[in-house]
Amino acid sequence: METMPFDVDPLWTVMKEGGPYHAKGFLPKYTQWLEQTGRGHAISELKRRHPAEFGHGYPKL
Repeated sequence: METMPFDVDPLWTVMKEGGPYHAKGFLPKYTQWLEQTGRGHAISELKRRHPAEFGHGYPKL
């Protein structure tokens, strides 16, 4: 990063925008995969962090 000509890290720009564009809209289907693979316990946290992906409002900060 010391040699980078920009003073803003592109990764943090993407994170501030809510994550990579290609991944948006797929979280509800991904939760089905979590259930099928025995990781359903993580779904409630994903819903809490990303309510807009599930058709709800935005998280409280």
